[in-house]
Amino acid sequence: MKQSDFPTRLATPIADNAAASDVATIPTTQARSGDGTASLALGFPPETFIARSAGGVPPRGQDMNGLLNLISKILRAYQAGCWGTFDAGFAQAIGGYPAGAVVSGATPGTFWVSTADDNVSTPGADGAPWQNLFTGYLPLSGGTVSWLNVNGPVVQEGFGGITAQAAPANPQNGQYINYPCFTSKAEGRGSQLLFGLQEQVGTTFRALMSLQFGDGSWRYVHWGENERISDSQYGDVAYTADLGAYVSADLYNSDFGTSDSRVINLAYGHRIQAFQASVGNGSTAGSWITFPVAFSGTPVFCGAHSCGNQSDPTDTDYFCYGATATGMYVRPRSTNGPANIIVIGPK
Repeated sequence: MKQSDFPTRLATPIADNAAASDVATIPTTQARSGDGTASLALGFPPETFIARSAGGVPPRGQDMNGLLNLISKILRAYQAGCWGTFDAGFAQAIGGYPAGAVVSGATPGTFWVSTADDNVSTPGADGAPWQNLFTGYLPLSGGTVSWLNVNGPVVQEGFGGITAQAAPANPQNGQYINYPCFTSKAEGRGSQLLFGLQEQVGTTFRALMSLQFGDGSWRYVHWGENERISDSQYGDVAYTADLGAYVSADLYNSDFGTSDSRVINLAYGHRIQAFQASVGNGSTAGSWITFPVAFSGTPVFCGAHSCGNQSDPTDTDYFCYGATATGMYVRPRSTNGPANIIVIGPK
């Protein structure tokens, strides 16, 4: 059989547009024996196979439409790719689902496989003989993997070797599977490189790259984490790397980056500016000081203090006021000169 031999899909069930009076609802059993009506138990009953002259009853067109309509609706569902959900009443009626039967889970995209015959238990219930259809398969996302008790890569001479470490025959949740990995060894240099995948069943997989140096130490790189450990620690240290704990360089720079050493950008939209300026009290207002970088709003803190000490003429008090997003007034109490200024506000 070829894929092109697939029959035309049944978009419209048989008798779907017939009048309701022309399509019978087929009961499980015949409601009144001998009346000629069809049922699931008998189909067309015996009396419809007897000549009318001998007391028989002719089959009804409504029953034919009803049977064909029921069957074609079931066929249309299967042609549409539907897998029925678990039905407790249906399970009891047929004596339980057989081993290997597949039902759809309550959550779209989940499927359960019966692992026993005569299975009337609910999928997912404690001890129920059902298992997820994707048990043992590599998940696409989610979960966290800890790199535990790695016993070392299998090293092959040359470049381009493929190796696979042993995995449990029937892996369970929490067990580890090492997938085929790429290894190489630099001849005469005492170094080797491994790149591969490892999965903790029930969670997810992570990429691992390790490099052994000539001094016996190892360097691991997995999901952006770069760690160097001594050979004596190898196999005894647990590593956990979560991609969600990292941000891109562009995002980091937009939050914290600055080309001005007088400006410190902080998280959550805050900024500190610390710089030195020359101020005087020649006018009542003092000196207008422009910030190195404009804030997005009025600063929440402004302060200034002396650049000198108790015996220095510049050691004095300062008054800061009239702050805006771009600057503020600073006036020394007594002596003109340089002052250290710190301002905190919205970035």
